[in-house]
Amino acid sequence: MATVRQGYEKLRWMAEHGQGEEKIHIVFVEQEQKERIKNQKRKQNFVLCTGDPDLCSEFERQKDRIFRRVQNKTLMLELMVRAWREALSDGEIDRIMARMEGPES
Repeated sequence: MATVRQGYEKLRWMAEHGQGEEKIHIVFVEQEQKERIKNQKRKQNFVLCTGDPDLCSEFERQKDRIFRRVQNKTLMLELMVRAWREALSDGEIDRIMARMEGPES
């Protein structure tokens, strides 16, 4: 992810090389994340693009498994959030990532 300085240099280069009239959309990632979490616009949809058909199938399988047990969409969603919140501490995630990355070659 580029910094403001890196983005500025890229935009300057583009403007100097004939792309100064291109339309762009600038997003400040951390600010956007904070706004998304606050959800002051009261957005009600959550989209997760997995980029992997098998992983998408597994998400659907687990969602359906929980829904079949509770048969209440609101409760299902609350349980799914609770499962994500309680599943792994930050330390556990760090340890798993370290194992996945393995020793440097």
